[in-house]
Amino acid sequence: MKMTKKKVFVAALAICLIAILSLGSLAWFNATDDITNRFLIADSDGDGTPDFSVEVWENENDDDDTADADGDGDNVITHAGNTYPEIAPGDKIAKNPTVENTGDYDQWIRVYVTFDEWSTINAACKAQGITTDLRTWLDVDSNAWYADDSATTYANNSVTYAYYYRYKLTEDQTAVVFNNVTIPGEFEQADMAYVNGNFSINIKAEALQADNTGNDARSAFATYWGK
Repeated sequence: MKMTKKKVFVAALAICLIAILSLGSLAWFNATDDITNRFLIADSDGDGTPDFSVEVWENENDDDDTADADGDGDNVITHAGNTYPEIAPGDKIAKNPTVENTGDYDQWIRVYVTFDEWSTINAACKAQGITTDLRTWLDVDSNAWYADDSATTYANNSVTYAYYYRYKLTEDQTAVVFNNVTIPGEFEQADMAYVNGNFSINIKAEALQADNTGNDARSAFATYWGK
């Protein structure tokens, strides 16, 4: 049977349509890509825990309070504290407890300063009519630290004062709490009985992550440690 030109055209058109429709089974051009982000804690010692640490130290003093224990002009530090023999009323004793950020993160710092033998010191202050607030013995820089009056505590014959560092303490940065302790000049011989090997000052530093914890140390500690 012969096909007319019209039938040949229709048949050819049908074949073309079948061919075009069959293209639908082919894959479109496509591509993919991805990236993996690793989030690593600062872990300089490789033990798998964050490198977050703080230390308290001071210059080691010899018997005349020169902060140069071996006499060579170099400042020697100690983590064990110092002993100050033969103190007298009115003495201004060199002592520079220093807080150091030894980790890899910025820190908020809170320091507790504890005087022991509180009952004897308190009685001596009252006997001479001077303040029993022993923070007056310390030359704390108010531009760097602020005291929390509400955190003063009395326990076990001691008094403890709290101070907050006003700024973030960055990696390897240090902050000196105070440089001197001044014994009141009003004290008399009988008032100085407490210095017979018993009087001491303890400094304890606490550090808290500074990033993402607020704008100041006091509120950060209150929020995250509840006090």
